[in-house]
Amino acid sequence: MPRAPRAKRVLDPSTGTYRVIGRAPNGQPEPYFDRARDVWVAPWRKPDGRVGRPTGKTKAAAMASRDRHVAAADEASRCAPLAEGFTTRSTLAELGRWWLDNVARHRVRVTTFATYEKQLRVIAAHLGEVPVCQLRPEQVTAFISDLVDAGSASRAVNVRTLLVQVLNEGVSLGLSEENVAKKVKRPRVPRAQKRTLTPAEVGRLLGACDERFVAAVALCYVQGWRISEALGLAWQDIDFAHGTARLRRGSTYADGKGMVLGPPKTKRTAGRQLLGPTVLRLLGERRKLQAEDQRLIGKANWPAVVYDAEALDLVFTTAAGTPMLRQHVDRAIRKAATKAGLDPAQLGTHAGRRSVVTNLYASGDFDLVDVARFVGHSDVATTRGYVQHEGERPLLVSQKALDLLDPG
Repeated sequence: MPRAPRAKRVLDPSTGTYRVIGRAPNGQPEPYFDRARDVWVAPWRKPDGRVGRPTGKTKAAAMASRDRHVAAADEASRCAPLAEGFTTRSTLAELGRWWLDNVARHRVRVTTFATYEKQLRVIAAHLGEVPVCQLRPEQVTAFISDLVDAGSASRAVNVRTLLVQVLNEGVSLGLSEENVAKKVKRPRVPRAQKRTLTPAEVGRLLGACDERFVAAVALCYVQGWRISEALGLAWQDIDFAHGTARLRRGSTYADGKGMVLGPPKTKRTAGRQLLGPTVLRLLGERRKLQAEDQRLIGKANWPAVVYDAEALDLVFTTAAGTPMLRQHVDRAIRKAATKAGLDPAQLGTHAGRRSVVTNLYASGDFDLVDVARFVGHSDVATTRGYVQHEGERPLLVSQKALDLLDPG
């Protein structure tokens, strides 16, 4: 026969209320045997003040049931409903959408936002229905592994990085105690040799390029600009007398919106930059060509462009005055390469930036810090990743070292 429970209710005459004495050491009432139902009962106080009464065939079973209820209540208190409507059942897809609309939208460029949307659709297709508080490291590991197996290690790296950002927000909101994506190792991306052109090859490319695009190509292959920076350039930014340009904005393509003006990709890129004689000459020719386009369709029909309350005359436009697309410049580069007898494979606008970085560093006259400053990289490590070969640099460095160190 089970022994009588220790805890019992005692009337307090001064208040007319009952209090329980003889509680268990953990603060919960001592389990008792309910003879009418032939079960053990393990009472516990819910967060809302009400009393729950889990039961079990044995005392241990009843206490185990109570422990589960207490643990669930603790979890719910950590992930209580928030102002944004999150609960313990909120899924990774819901968190991702909220993060995009309320966090990422105010922090990244339009094109980056569009990329995040695509990556989150991939995440939602595999893990979207999993509640954030139930997501496990092994689930994320298997998901990232599947992406690598699908043939894109670099994409897997980017998706993992995004998932870390989203789950960081989940931790801040109380949806999870830890960011499980941080426990997943970053996939190793094999380093692939990418195409670059020598200065002599760049000269041949520019000589064979269509006059409508050649100035944009020169900004990429001579100045090392990003194509977005070149396409965001306005005539108001160029000082022909001093041979400089103010880099203040970029122009990028956004799905459903077309070309959109925005700030440069990095703050270090922005500012006044010195332009080479070849680039200045090609920009001058570009201005004459655009003036002829405007004459043919009429000034009144030329599309107006306003950014940050400033009316702009973009340098690179189509014959109809609309903003030029990156794809147009890429196509012009490949056509010019074929015409100049160069292999067009892997050549595009960004190959110009890689070529500039590689040629400067391989010359042996510039260290990575100088090269990073020239092309506007915020991190020298990024510049190092652009270097595709070192050319004669090792030999030149060795010769300079021996000239300095060898007594003979």
